[in-house]
Amino acid sequence: MMKRPILKNLWAIKITIITFVLAILFSFLSQIATSSSQLFVPYMVLIFMIFISIITDAIAVSVTSCDVDRLFFLTKGKNFEYEIILKMVCNADKVNNICADVIGDMCGILSGACGATIVAKADNLSYNYINAICVSSLIVAITVGGKAYMKDIAIHSSEEYLISCIKLLKIFIRKKDGNYRKNKFSKRFKKS
Repeated sequence: MMKRPILKNLWAIKITIITFVLAILFSFLSQIATSSSQLFVPYMVLIFMIFISIITDAIAVSVTSCDVDRLFFLTKGKNFEYEIILKMVCNADKVNNICADVIGDMCGILSGACGATIVAKADNLSYNYINAICVSSLIVAITVGGKAYMKDIAIHSSEEYLISCIKLLKIFIRKKDGNYRKNKFSKRFKKS
């Protein structure tokens, strides 16, 4: 009975270190991008951060509400999608933590920093509190509204949403010897 809490603590320590490293990397890239003299670069970074935050939050919700039987029915003949999503569902707690907390929260914080940069650049470095409040409120409203919209889709069509995300990611994943790697979890859930 003592093993489970220790394993959870190890995951918490590991994800804390990973988050710290990713936060440094993302902050560094964000600072470089927003220090550009052109104003459209911070806007593009801001839109990208909000978009990633919304999409990853929906993945986190989809993974926790996915029905494995329905997933198998929807992905018949498409082993790659089924096996990847099944692996995500079997590790739903970790996927949820990475997508919602690590990526989602980090993008939320960095989008706030991009908003401050936009206000500073728009006001020629004379910081205006009213503009700052309006921009930060707009960022929060778009992020929360986008997450609310996507959560509805993620809960009611979680399998379809995950299949669409995997199909999009499949573009970046290469086949090895014509076959995708088999997943050890797939046999456990397949119906005979």
